[in-house]
Amino acid sequence: MSEKPDFSSLVTSLNQSNLQKTNYAAYQTILFLIKNVLRFANLTQADIDQINEDLSTIFAATFLTVNDETDDFVNSRQLLAGTGITFDDTIAGERTINSSGGTGNYYDSPLSDGDLIQAELIFGNGDPIICQVPNVP
Repeated sequence: MSEKPDFSSLVTSLNQSNLQKTNYAAYQTILFLIKNVLRFANLTQADIDQINEDLSTIFAATFLTVNDETDDFVNSRQLLAGTGITFDDTIAGERTINSSGGTGNYYDSPLSDGDLIQAELIFGNGDPIICQVPNVP
């Protein structure tokens, strides 16, 4: 990153020029220009720092995405519909998950320990236990 310019030498040169004695209005104008450019540089740097902080927060967030976007967002996960699952994206900003799988009025679901973060399947004789869950409209 480049360094911000140092305007202190300009103020020193302006003060040594004796312009404040010969043309005080010009001296004041130049002095205020130097000070305002310095304020603008500081404001701009603060804005850039805030943008960088916001971007860091965004890139650290976790996203569910329609497509594989791990090149741009390392923590993103592509959301895929499994067997008997469909997505309804007709309402902007909202996704409805519909289940239409199974036979008749039921769909098959593996039995788990109920942990919502990292579920473990429950097995019997080496195979996962499957439950028939009623389809609720």
